[in-house]
Amino acid sequence: MEREDLGVEIRVEFRSAAGRSCQDEPAGLRGVPVEARAPLSQPRAYRGRRSKITKWTSASSGWAVWCSSDIQKSAAMLLDFDPDIACFQSNVVQVHWEKNGKHGTTEPAFMARTRQGQRLAIVHPPRSTAGLEEEALQQTAEEAGWRIRPLTVPQGVLRSSLRTVAHFRHTRIPSEQDRHRVLAAFATPLPLTAGAARCGLGPPSMDYAWHLLWTGELSCDWGRPLLPTSRVWASGRDTSKESEG
Repeated sequence: MEREDLGVEIRVEFRSAAGRSCQDEPAGLRGVPVEARAPLSQPRAYRGRRSKITKWTSASSGWAVWCSSDIQKSAAMLLDFDPDIACFQSNVVQVHWEKNGKHGTTEPAFMARTRQGQRLAIVHPPRSTAGLEEEALQQTAEEAGWRIRPLTVPQGVLRSSLRTVAHFRHTRIPSEQDRHRVLAAFATPLPLTAGAARCGLGPPSMDYAWHLLWTGELSCDWGRPLLPTSRVWASGRDTSKESEG
């Protein structure tokens, strides 16, 4: 469908509920849970490729999210850490556009859904030559009911600390009683190792504490390097009552 005001013709490719690749105009995707659909394809290795293909297994959804670079994987880690994000996936939509004889294809880095039900198109920062791509993505988002959010990649100390706690994102705490014992041990700020020892759950205590830092139920100063000696405290946030979307 061509818009006289913008003069951009757009078709969006995605997978149907049955898993088949299909195309529709942007308005046809309003309310469609594309973030929960299978990727259109997976990144492929090839001779001379500079970036490393990898994947991120999301703690919020359990899905494998394929990433075409370490930068994208770090961005996936930050999305997974965001308490407002219920689920996300990569390479689930491609925007095919044409205007004034020019044409191309662009796609968000991720499609996500918040716990409030808002769909997000997580997009790479625009390049100097990407004016038409940015225009096509903006028009698509407006008609599909999406909100555009710039891709954010953690840097420096935050990136290092998140990588540490992310190793424990899939840790399972055996019972709510044990979980509350860990939180109670950090009712006042304590060094991480001291609080873990205080909860009295033996060797797994440190793993549980790292995990609760990932879920946000324990807090720390994310602006400083996260070490076993870092001061940690209970945040008051209860993730056991949150829906996973």
